[in-house]
Amino acid sequence: MTSEEKRIMEIIDQNREKIHKIAQKIWEFKEIGWEEFQSSRLLMNALEKEGFTVQRGLTGKHPKFHQDVDMPTAFKAVFHGRTGGPVVGLLLEYDALPNGHACGHNLIAAAGFAAALGLKEAFASTGSVIVYGTPAEELEGSKHYILEGGYMDEVDLMLANHYGRDWGSEVTGKAIVWPTHDNWLTFKGCTAHASSSPEKGRSALDAVLLTSMGLEFLREHMVETNRIHYIISKGGTAANSVPDLATLNLELRTNDSAELNALMRRVDNVIKGAALMTDTTAIYKWDAPWYCATPVPTLYHLAAQYASELGIDSSRFTFGNQPKASSDLGCVAYKIPTVEITFPIVKDGEPTPVGHADETAQITCREYSIDQCILAAKLMALTGFRIGGNPQELGRIRDEFARNYRE
Repeated sequence: MTSEEKRIMEIIDQNREKIHKIAQKIWEFKEIGWEEFQSSRLLMNALEKEGFTVQRGLTGKHPKFHQDVDMPTAFKAVFHGRTGGPVVGLLLEYDALPNGHACGHNLIAAAGFAAALGLKEAFASTGSVIVYGTPAEELEGSKHYILEGGYMDEVDLMLANHYGRDWGSEVTGKAIVWPTHDNWLTFKGCTAHASSSPEKGRSALDAVLLTSMGLEFLREHMVETNRIHYIISKGGTAANSVPDLATLNLELRTNDSAELNALMRRVDNVIKGAALMTDTTAIYKWDAPWYCATPVPTLYHLAAQYASELGIDSSRFTFGNQPKASSDLGCVAYKIPTVEITFPIVKDGEPTPVGHADETAQITCREYSIDQCILAAKLMALTGFRIGGNPQELGRIRDEFARNYRE
């Protein structure tokens, strides 16, 4: 390592106690999406003390419907270095699930904060560092709103992190879409007495049931990695009345962004058929999809190579992994070269906890887990410095991204 890189590691080590406290406090707050007022305030105050200029609360833009989205728990913190130089961004998450930090977002916030501390001083003569506070990842997400709002326009390289089964440096995630949450997929029919005048009724519940049946038949004729999830959230109020209102909460996922668009069209036809068969009206509109990342294999492999200098076995990094879950990170990584460092939160040989489980919520506050996120922060900072601060390397990454990008 160069002297500047060694200094990055020293700064992170010197702030270890502070980083631990941030991870632990956010874990204690366990604030769900859009309610992370204490968590975001903790991070914004800490970043201001470190010399970042913090914009508290952001107004994003919906990428499909173009209306403003007020996000009081989102923020943008900028450490201004050399004007006109490259810009490295870091993404922080800090929302919890109803059972606490069972997805480890307290660790994501702490690791991103630590990486920012290490990177800002060494990068000051080269360019700027921007930290983004991105709330509500477990709900509707916010990164696509922040991106569409123009807050990320200047970023050349984005760094993210998450706990995983082992060390990794890819961005994998299924594309996902759902109907807008104001009404999900709602069918409207006509109520009537189910016994004395059923012929006058038009059952919205029948439409929901036919839709779900159509989705089950669709499963047989779609790509095996596609996913369809749904629940019936409203189905009527009384068994002896024909339901005039019923709602299906529905989500679609694919491993490819174009495939998601195709699957949406096929589901549209299922919904249309159910409405025709029941003489009901389907009310819904698809929300903005979270797309898959634009792959940048060179970036992923370079981060894995750098890991060996931090005492991490680079052979533990694997590539070409199939995506399993979804994240609004994909919206950013679709438009900006991005690497996500994943790190284990249990010792070798111990079973990896299941995501979103109560057991995981207990593990994410342990000293070992936080130490692992700090090690991930070092790899993030080293990657950001070596690539963001090297015009040739950054140019190679951007060219590869441009070749792989698909509208």
